Amino acid sequence: MRTGFIFTMLAVASWAQWQAGPPLAGCLLDERGGLRRLWGVAGNFVVGELLAEGVVSAACPGGGAAIKLERELQLVDERGAVAGPWQAPPGPALFAYDAAGWPALVYFVQERILYRLHREGPEPLRPLEEETVALAWLDRDKALRAVRRAGRLELLEFVPDDPASDVLVQTLPGDGPVIALERGNLLIADGSRLLLRHADGSFRSYAMPDGVAGLRLMGDGWIEAELAGGSARLAVRIAREELAMFALPEVAP
Repeated sequence: MRTGFIFTMLAVASWAQWQAGPPLAGCLLDERGGLRRLWGVAGNFVVGELLAEGVVSAACPGGGAAIKLERELQLVDERGAVAGPWQAPPGPALFAYDAAGWPALVYFVQERILYRLHREGPEPLRPLEEETVALAWLDRDKALRAVRRAGRLELLEFVPDDPASDVLVQTLPGDGPVIALERGNLLIADGSRLLLRHADGSFRSYAMPDGVAGLRLMGDGWIEAELAGGSARLAVRIAREELAMFALPEVAP
């Protein structure tokens, strides 16, 4: 009994120590395809342990990571436990997280097929023939995708497993990077501006120091913005309609 009590107290102490450490901001993908934890707070980030190498795409909300390698898909939870890997088509992927924080939808960009991700692995649902550049989960039976067509963005609501369900909800100008955020919001790069598109169709515009060449979801509330020409990589956070930017640390080779 006493041994069990001591073991329990040690476990609680270890958990408390882990909780007292720097907060997890998300994950950082370097230019060589290495995905690492990113710890710390605004303006004081520290690059942590390597999660995977050869990463093509990744999203890291909720402390975990959805990782697309060249021909594999895997999930890593906040403790480092790995689910998968599962075989996957080559090339990048888009992820849509449901309200429970699970990457419920996966779109393989090169193959142009949408999958439902179950605990036991991905299930193919339907082809999406257009150039889909962002994917968001709206509710139990509805999703949103951004399609690039003739220099414009078309936003389509749809039922994931029903090819006849597509409904055009908005058409936007622009050919820059786009990512899906929580609750169906989108972040769109338009030259040296970021446009936050709310789920109700309204917008908020934010000035950036240079043109935005890339966007990636790093973690809860954190977006990585790569400026034109690779001049800088910034951690962007939008809270209470205000945007803040912070330099990201370099990853040593």
